[in-house]
Amino acid sequence: MMSDTVVIAEQGDENTGYRFSWGLAIMGGVIATAVTFFLLSLGAGFGLMFSNPTLHAVPAFLTGGAIYFFVAQAFGFAVGGHFAGRLIGPLSESKVQEEFRAEAHGLVAWAVAVLATVTMVAFIGMAANAGAGTAALYGMAKSQGTEAEPTAYLVDVLFRPNANASQGARAEAGRILDAGLARGEKIAPADKDRLMTLVASEANMTRDAASVRIDDLQSDVQAKTKHAADIARKAASYTSLWIALSLLFGALVSMIAAVMAREEDDREAVLA
Repeated sequence: MMSDTVVIAEQGDENTGYRFSWGLAIMGGVIATAVTFFLLSLGAGFGLMFSNPTLHAVPAFLTGGAIYFFVAQAFGFAVGGHFAGRLIGPLSESKVQEEFRAEAHGLVAWAVAVLATVTMVAFIGMAANAGAGTAALYGMAKSQGTEAEPTAYLVDVLFRPNANASQGARAEAGRILDAGLARGEKIAPADKDRLMTLVASEANMTRDAASVRIDDLQSDVQAKTKHAADIARKAASYTSLWIALSLLFGALVSMIAAVMAREEDDREAVLA
């Protein structure tokens, strides 16, 4: 005769596995953000204090700042991951489960720190844009009725050698340049014809010579605009890649720090 055996497990011995604490993960992210912000502020202060304010020192200063940003961010994530790993506490689980649980806390702490940093940067950017818009409106109000500064030099070049060209001709030429050339675009045919008339009349030259001068000026401005755009594009590309690399490294550091902290907590528990 066969008999069935029922095994009743004592309460509290069940292995739940993969227990996760959002509070500890968020705490680790907040600590990582605070430590990173402190180190970046400290580094920026000392960097600006001891840097040589010359044009030749700018590349070295930016390179040193990028490396310091990499290190400071990694250290902040390491601290946040360490605290999360130490405080999550022991659990009846396998070694793999324990390491995965610690890595999960470290990864979420990293994500919280990244989101908090992005939020702060967004608020700072909005405040800066609001201030820039106010300054732009103030400058526009002050310069209303006068020639735009970005095209003032270009107008001077067009009317050489007659530096005393009539204000009406200079103002009209400035408006034509503002319509396209100042933004790196080509001057419309009708606008170019009018500009040729103004330059030929005020600079005492033929229309053909005025056309050559306008074309040379237009080509020079477009080349400089394209060069500046290429530099800005490359700088933005390098910056994005560097930030992505540093964030990936920070995630690994936070997860490893959490695992090492969990192992350290286990060793101390055994010794105790």
